[in-house]
Amino acid sequence: MRRVFAALVACCFASSLFAQGLPQVQPGDGADGLREMASATEARQWRAVGRLDTGVSFCSATLIAPDLVLTAAHCVYHPETSELLNPETFTFLAGLRNGRAEAIRQVRRTMVMPGYIFEQGPEIDMIGRDLALLELRQPVSLASITPIDASEGHARDGAVTVVSYGLDRENYASIEEGCEILARRGPVRSLTCNVVQGASGSPVLRVNQGRAEVIAVMSASGHVDGEDISLAVMLDGQIDELMEQVRAAGPVATFGTAAGTTSFISPTNEGRDGIGARFIRP
Repeated sequence: MRRVFAALVACCFASSLFAQGLPQVQPGDGADGLREMASATEARQWRAVGRLDTGVSFCSATLIAPDLVLTAAHCVYHPETSELLNPETFTFLAGLRNGRAEAIRQVRRTMVMPGYIFEQGPEIDMIGRDLALLELRQPVSLASITPIDASEGHARDGAVTVVSYGLDRENYASIEEGCEILARRGPVRSLTCNVVQGASGSPVLRVNQGRAEVIAVMSASGHVDGEDISLAVMLDGQIDELMEQVRAAGPVATFGTAAGTTSFISPTNEGRDGIGARFIRP
C-alpha cells in the first residue's frame, strides 16, 4: 500500500437500496472508469443521489433518510467569503437526469460535523471532518426513490463505487466502479476515483448482494507522482455525531424567518494540534 499523504498537494473541490440490476459484488479495480449512466434503467438505481445547488455553486449529495441528505461540509460554505450559507437557498435535485429531477426539495437546516472549520487552504484534519447533513423541508416519500444506508462501520480496503455530478456533466449522474483505496490517515482515505468540481459530497459506496451503503463522502482531489487521486472522509462513527445534531432541540441561529424553519448548526472550534499537510480548493 502506498503512503501518499506526506507529499500530497491537492486541489479540492448521505434504509437500504435494493435495486434490481445492482451488481451482486463490488466490481474490481478499473471497471470501465468514470462513465455517464446513459440508460434510464441504470440511472433509476441511483435516484437517491442528486445534485445540491447552493445558490453560488453545486455539489453532489445523497438521500440517506426521507428527510436527510448527506454531503461534504465545505459545500455549505461560500467558496470566496468562507461564510456559512443560508440553507433556504439550497435545492436538492434527487435523481437529476437530462435536466429533469425525480424529486426537488428545499432545505430547512444544515448540520456540520463538530470541529469543522472552512478554510480556503484546508488541512488534512479538516478534510477528516468534511461532513454535513441537510434536513429537508419536506421528506422524499416517493416509492421510486429509496434512501441509501449510511454505514457506521469501519470499511475494509478494496474496491468502491462513486456516483457523482461534476463539471461539464452537471445535468446527469456518472458512475465509477472499481475504485481502489490506496492509503489512510485517520478518517481520510486516498482513492483512485476520478473526481472534478461538483463531485464534492458524492457518496463512496460498497455494493454487495444487491445492497449499497455509503461508507464515505468525497472531499478533494490531487496528484501524486503524476497520478490522479481523490480524498474521501469515512463515516465510521462520525455519522452518529451528525445524527445527534438532528435530534437536538431547537436551532442555533436563524436567517430572518420564523424560529425553527430555516437554520444552521455551526461546528465547534476544537483543538487542532498535529495538523499536517495543507490542501487547495478551486
